[in-house]
Order: sequence, then C-alpha cells, then structure tokens
Amino acid sequence: MRHEYFGVLPESLKTRLSVRMAGQGPDVVLIHGLGASSRYFTPLANLLAADHRVIVPELPGHGKNMDDGRPVTVARFAHEVALALRQLKAENVVLVGHSMGAQVAIEIARSWPGLVKHLVVAAPAVNDREDTLFRQTRRLLEDFPNELNSVKAILAVDYLRCGIPWWAKSCREMLDYPTIDLLGTVRCPVDVVCGTRDPLSPPEFGLRLTAKAPGSQLTILRQAAHGFNFSHAPELAGIIRRAGAAGHAAGVPAVPAEAA
Repeated sequence: MRHEYFGVLPESLKTRLSVRMAGQGPDVVLIHGLGASSRYFTPLANLLAADHRVIVPELPGHGKNMDDGRPVTVARFAHEVALALRQLKAENVVLVGHSMGAQVAIEIARSWPGLVKHLVVAAPAVNDREDTLFRQTRRLLEDFPNELNSVKAILAVDYLRCGIPWWAKSCREMLDYPTIDLLGTVRCPVDVVCGTRDPLSPPEFGLRLTAKAPGSQLTILRQAAHGFNFSHAPELAGIIRRAGAAGHAAGVPAVPAEAA
C-alpha cells in the first residue's frame, strides 16, 4: 500500500496550511481527521484524480505542518481551508470530511455555502453520546485492532508528530463542536457515511445525524472501521462520484442504505 503523500504542492499558494492536489475536472476536496495527515487519503485521492481535480489540505499542526501556537478550533481550520480554496478558484466543490474533518467540512458548508455543491461526512465526529475525552480515547483504542496495518502505520507516525498533549488539546475543541445540531443547518445536499465496525462513529449515530439534517442520506459500509477512507476507498469514491454527478434533492428524507 502507498504511504507517500498524495499529489503536488501548488507553488503559488500562500496560506498557513499546505495543500496537495492532482488531476483535472470537477473539484473534490478531502479534509483529514484529528492527528492524521494527507497520506491516509492517498488511495482515495488517486482514484478520484482520474476524473476530478482533487484537493487535499493538510491542516495546521498536522503532518509536516508545524503548529504555530494559535488556538486550535474547528472554525480556524475551516477558515484556513476556505482561504486556500478561494486562492485555487475552487467552485461547485464536493466537500468530503473524515472524522474531525467532517466538522471542518460542516463549518465550511455553513459559512461559505456558495462554495459547496455537496457535502459528504465520513465517519463523522463526535458521537454526542460519547462526547468525553475518556470515551473518545477508549473508542479509538477499540477501533485500532480493526484497522488495516497500512492505516495503523500511517496514523502511528502522524500521531507521534502531533504529540499527545497537542492531540488532547485539539480533541477537547472537537468535543465542543455540536456536530449533530450544526449539520442540520447545512443547506446543500448531504451524504453521511458510517462503517459497521467503527466504534467512534457507529451507524446509529449516522441515523441520528440524518434524522436532524433535511436532505441528507446515510450509507453504511459493511466491515468498515473508522479508517474506511483508506480501506474502502473504491466504495467511498463511488459515493463521492454520485454526489458530484447528480446529488439528491434537498428535503428528501434520510434513507439508510448499505454498501458491500
């Protein structure tokens, strides 16, 4: 499996985060989760780059970006990504957020609605019934054995780069973000994707999210742990392509579905 960073860095981009991109076509933006990096999007990004311009931001304090000491908040991350997308002249974006990246994606869709055509939240954080640092840590440890060894290797390096104190500080900010309430304020079509082997973002949380978000729908990936953006990249790429091609009409009730 690939462990390299996806794509290339645009030379003209001037932001406080790095952005990797490749391909040509409609814009797809992939936002990683807490403590991760763009590396764990490599299989998915390579699939999508065949017929899309794929943009993968690497958030401040993650991957090779040094933390600059400023407050770590979902709103700050969303602002930084939106600034980069404006510089890249992105439009009609299919915006994909994984884990904490789902919160960043929700915030972008709420604050810059003209930028986003369709929102995909994959393994979204945080389950409001598990919203403590202790429970999130426990669920993360429960999930780890379910992940592919390739994902474990990538995340082990990424978490070590961030450091436990930085991760804990950022996790507290993530826990304060009311995902289930704010997703309902997003006006574009929304896809929620959950895995059956994901203790952090289980299907029952996906059902409650779609119940609160008009015009959303849920897809459940069988045998998928939290890192299904890597392990189930072809299935997730199919969901993203369908979202970009048509999307479902706003106001349609959420309908749970399953994917192999």
